Amino acid sequence: MRFLRVPIIDRYVAREVAAPLMLGVVLLTFALVTGRLLKLTEMVVNRGVSLHDVLAMIGYIMPSFFELTFPMAVLLGVLLGFGRMSAERELIAARACGISLYRLAIPVVAIGVAVWFLASWFAFSVRPWANHSLSGLLYQLSRTRSAAGLKEKIFNRTFPGIVLYVDKISSADGSLHGVMIADDRNQGQQSTIIASRGIVLPGKDRETVTLRLYEGSIFGLETENHASHVTSFRIYDLNVEPESAVNWAVLTPDEMNYATLRHTIAAARAAGHPDHMAESELAGKYTVPFASVLFALLGIPLGLKPARGGQSERFGVAIALFFFYYALMRVGENLAQSGRLAALPAMCIPDVLFALVAAWLFVQSAGDRTDQGRGPGDIIWELVERFERSRQAA
Repeated sequence: MRFLRVPIIDRYVAREVAAPLMLGVVLLTFALVTGRLLKLTEMVVNRGVSLHDVLAMIGYIMPSFFELTFPMAVLLGVLLGFGRMSAERELIAARACGISLYRLAIPVVAIGVAVWFLASWFAFSVRPWANHSLSGLLYQLSRTRSAAGLKEKIFNRTFPGIVLYVDKISSADGSLHGVMIADDRNQGQQSTIIASRGIVLPGKDRETVTLRLYEGSIFGLETENHASHVTSFRIYDLNVEPESAVNWAVLTPDEMNYATLRHTIAAARAAGHPDHMAESELAGKYTVPFASVLFALLGIPLGLKPARGGQSERFGVAIALFFFYYALMRVGENLAQSGRLAALPAMCIPDVLFALVAAWLFVQSAGDRTDQGRGPGDIIWELVERFERSRQAA
C-alpha cells in the first residue's frame, strides 16, 4: 500500500493552501449573505415572515453563493499559502533541494480539481433544486403573508395589475379599513372598487389570493363601447395572483436540472427558436466551476511574488482578479443570451484568457525567467507613491 501514501511535501503544501481556502469560503460567503440581510430583515419586520422561513431562504440561496466563492477561495488560498511559504524562504529551500515548481504544483492543482468537481455538483444538481425550492417558498409566503406586505395610506402594487390603497390596517387581525382598488388587469373593462373594509385570504386553489371586501361599490368602465356601470355589494371576492406566483409552475433555466435543460435546448432548436437563456445557463455550468483549476494555477506564480502590503495585499489582488473574471463572464453571458455569439465560446471567454495568463506566468516562474522582486500589487503602490510625490511637489 506504499503507493497510496501521500508524500510529506504534498501534505504540507496542501495543508498550507487548504487552511486559508476554507477560511476564504466562510468569509466570502458571509460577505455575500450580508448583502441580502437588509432585504431579509425587511421581510421579517414588514411582511411578518418568520425566522424559520428566513433561515430557509438563506439556505436556498447558499448554493448560488458557493458556486462563486469556491473558485475565489481557491485563488485566495493559493495566494496566501504560497505567499507565506515564499516569505519564510520555504519555497527557496525546497527548490534548492531539487524540488521544481512543477512538482510543488501537484497538490495545488489536485485541490483545484477537487473543488472543480464540488462546484460542478453544485452547478448541475444542488443549485437548480435550491432555486426552485426558493421560488416555491416565496410563492407560499406571498400567498400567506400578502396582508403583512401592505402599507397604510400609500398605493400598494403588491398584486400584478392592481393598485390597492388602504387607509388603515388593523394590528389585531390584519383586516383592512377604507379600501380602494384600481383593477387594470382587463384593459377592455377597467374597474374601481371602494369598500369599507376587507380581509386577505389564501385561495382555495392554492394558486391565488382572495381579497374579500365588505360594504362597497364597483365602478366599471367598458372602453370599447364607452359604457359605465355602478354595482353595490355587501360581500365581494376578488381573486388575484401574487407577484411571485406568476410563472411559478414554469421552470426557469437556472431551476432546471441537466436533463431538463438539455431537453429544453433541443426542443427549442427543433422548433427553430433557440433558447439562448437555457444555452448560456448550460454553458456556464461547465465554464464557471472550471475556474477553480485556473485560479489554482494562477495563484502559484502570484504567490511567489513579494507583497509590500503583506497578506492583505494578496487578499486585495485575489478580489480584484475575481471581479475581473466575473466582469468577463458577464460580457460573455450577455453575448450568449443576445444570440450574438454561440453560448459555449461566449462563456469560455474568461476561462481562455485566464488559462493563457496562468500558463504563461507559471512557466515563466518555473524557469526563473520573471522579475522575482516585483509583485502584482507593485503597480498600485507605485501609483500611490507617484501621487504622494506630486502632491508634495505642489
